[in-house]
Amino acid sequence: MAFEVRGAVALGVSLWCLAAGAAVEGPGKEQFIRAARAQERLHVDGRLDEADWAQAPVFDAFVERFPTAGKAPSEKTELRILYDEDMLYVGVVARDSEPSRIDRRLGRRDSAPFSDTLHVLVDSTHGHRTAYQFSITAGGVQSDGLYYDDRYYTEDWSGIWAGAAGSVEDGWVAEFAIPLSLLRFPDASLQTWGFSVRRNIARKNEELESVDNPRNHNANVSRLGHLTGMEDLRPRKRLELMPYLAARGLARPQFSDASRPTPRLLSPSMDVGLDVRAALTSELSLAATFNPDFGEVEADELLLNLSTFEAYFPERRPFFTQGMELFQPVGTNTGDSPLALFYSRRIGLTTPLLGAVKVTGSVGDVQVGVLDAFVTGPWQGQDEANPDHGLRLDWRRPMHLGPGLELPDRPSPTMHFLAAVARGRVGEGSVVGGAVTLAHPLSGPCTAADAELEEDLRPAACRARGGYAGALDFDLKTRDGQWGVFGMLVASRVDGGLPVRILEDGTRLHDGDSGAGGYLRAGRFGGEGLRPEVGVDVASPTLSLSAAGFQRAQNEITPRAVLRYSKPNGMGPFREFYAHAMAISQWTADSRHEHVVTLLNVNAEATLPSFDLLGFETGTNLNSFDERELTRSGVPFERHDRAFVSMYVESNPKRLIAVDATLSLGHHFKGGPTASAWGWYAGVSLSMRPHPSLETELSVSNDLTDHGPRYVETRSTGDFLLGELESQYLSLTLRQQWVLTPRLTLQGYAQLFTAHGTYGPFFTATSDARRTRIRLDSLVPVEHVDDSSFYDTALNVNVVARWEYQLGSTFFVVYSRTQQGLPTAERERPHATLRPRRLAAGPATDALMLKWSYYWDA
Repeated sequence: MAFEVRGAVALGVSLWCLAAGAAVEGPGKEQFIRAARAQERLHVDGRLDEADWAQAPVFDAFVERFPTAGKAPSEKTELRILYDEDMLYVGVVARDSEPSRIDRRLGRRDSAPFSDTLHVLVDSTHGHRTAYQFSITAGGVQSDGLYYDDRYYTEDWSGIWAGAAGSVEDGWVAEFAIPLSLLRFPDASLQTWGFSVRRNIARKNEELESVDNPRNHNANVSRLGHLTGMEDLRPRKRLELMPYLAARGLARPQFSDASRPTPRLLSPSMDVGLDVRAALTSELSLAATFNPDFGEVEADELLLNLSTFEAYFPERRPFFTQGMELFQPVGTNTGDSPLALFYSRRIGLTTPLLGAVKVTGSVGDVQVGVLDAFVTGPWQGQDEANPDHGLRLDWRRPMHLGPGLELPDRPSPTMHFLAAVARGRVGEGSVVGGAVTLAHPLSGPCTAADAELEEDLRPAACRARGGYAGALDFDLKTRDGQWGVFGMLVASRVDGGLPVRILEDGTRLHDGDSGAGGYLRAGRFGGEGLRPEVGVDVASPTLSLSAAGFQRAQNEITPRAVLRYSKPNGMGPFREFYAHAMAISQWTADSRHEHVVTLLNVNAEATLPSFDLLGFETGTNLNSFDERELTRSGVPFERHDRAFVSMYVESNPKRLIAVDATLSLGHHFKGGPTASAWGWYAGVSLSMRPHPSLETELSVSNDLTDHGPRYVETRSTGDFLLGELESQYLSLTLRQQWVLTPRLTLQGYAQLFTAHGTYGPFFTATSDARRTRIRLDSLVPVEHVDDSSFYDTALNVNVVARWEYQLGSTFFVVYSRTQQGLPTAERERPHATLRPRRLAAGPATDALMLKWSYYWDA
């Protein structure tokens, strides 16, 4: 292990030296496409019939990007670019030898279907790291996103711009009008920006680009061509205001006890709020939100999580997705990173978000971002037996009018959140930076006497989870962008909440404790053929990022080695081919250095000549000891050796009926008195397009897992009670979309979820004061009356009508229903079935919301 860590560090130092003078611009370094000044305001209608378009220079030297990089394209594409003091105009005529086969499927804004599409990429700061992408499909559907760190893409960025699609006799037309105030660019007499245009021809699965930018490079933005010829442009300050008004009616059970679904109470409420965007300088922008409402956002997927780790959920709220790429962990994203300093879902999910502001952009060559948010705790608890129906205003939520009965029955802390990040360039293709976060409770301290109270009686201060964290990060690449090293070093300090918290692995985390950790990846991340990679994750026992960030676990040292084989431009009969082999070992980072697990994994996937994808994966867990299973004791408990094999297929998305399917078989081997067992996961998703304006997606997944012995309780004698657990779940999800026009859509979502778990037979296990390992062969069978088995069923429904009645202004009508099954009676054994038993009899919450927003800019 020490050799692997030293090797990774040595490689990182070597790559730092290589990257320090790197200049990673690709072939586009010598390509310059000229823009012409428009003499009159253009009407964006997808026709390109104004005189200015006829005078604009034409660029048509596109090349194929996929499936054969560098090949001459099968269809001709003509690009024209105009500008004035306010707008950048891009007009593209996509010629097609079979115009009747152009895919014009419809979708809603920012949710474009797989169809013929044109994308415009603009690196207006010419920093080779970040580029805006603006997209229009042949059906007129607009979407946008952002490339960051040169190679990663997020759809979360969104801007207000105009676009239209039209037709010509031998193809189709896309017209873009992008406000210059939406872009950050330097104050210079002659602008030179990174620039390219990509075209997707759906029926051929062909991708073309205006510059040679193949997929096999560990770079994207730095390989763009250049847009020039724009003279006497000055960055303009812009102010955008978006006020909203929302009225909501909520019908919910009076009592929080799920066994008492009736009576139900009607709870009307009204909110007003405001979103603000402003350009502070030519390279810095501000976004703020006051009393935001995210009622139109789709509910989280229902999951069965029986692990001892927190589940990660993606962010869906627009304020926390747009412009947040700089806050992502370097080299990866929050969901895939072992450590993330900032996880926006910590803010405002359980208590109201009063307001938040963020500033993002650059100062010279340094990218900066600051986010500040306040979450207000409710001003009083609610007496369920005597609900308060009176409407009220309170200074803690001055823009909300609602009845007292909507308040929770337990107080929540008021919190202040802050995240700040800065990253600067090293050479041309590498960055180094740092970040800090804090989550500060404003509810006072939680005393030792408060902590001794029962949980329901503790004051709000004891429910707070505060802390500070800081990080240094780096992403360094060689001149060609193929080799690199990236990583992060972090430190944390706990602030507020309970004086002492006992973590799952038995670590006692005191208020004021600090911890440290980090991760490192080094290897070849671009190019074709073999790509070796080494890395290590480290987290001390008291590292705690959970106040404002995300970490799956602490107390770990996890070295890894990966060998990838990449053929993005095809191999033999395959359009694309990727494979990897990975080995991971893990130890605890405390003084015991207990070995936790060894993981081996092999994966391969290939794109067939039909553009269908096939994949295969297999792996095994060996010599596993889980120090988190025997809750908060820190005693390592042996787990079964396991192996699995998985196959998956993704059909060509151009088909009218597209299929994604996965089948996995898992096996755990015999250990001690417990027998070997099989399990499976099967999932299939069907996407159907019977009409260009209709899309239906149906997903079904079923999982059966034999977990082996799992912790049940610690007995009064000090030994542990365990029971073999077999769990199963079934999830049915339906998504329906009806697009009347790209600006008028109706969406429906429903998920039916059922899960059950059965414990037994039961065993006891004993350790000692030194927390000696417990092996499976030391388990002692014992008689026990099962009271741990479970059965749950639930239904989530969400229907959203969205009308963008003018550019940037919207009207929503949203209906949602959350239904739970009636819980199992006290002396009744839980059902071991996947049928949704007693679902209709259980507690349900219905909500209807009308939300109006208006976009104004100056």
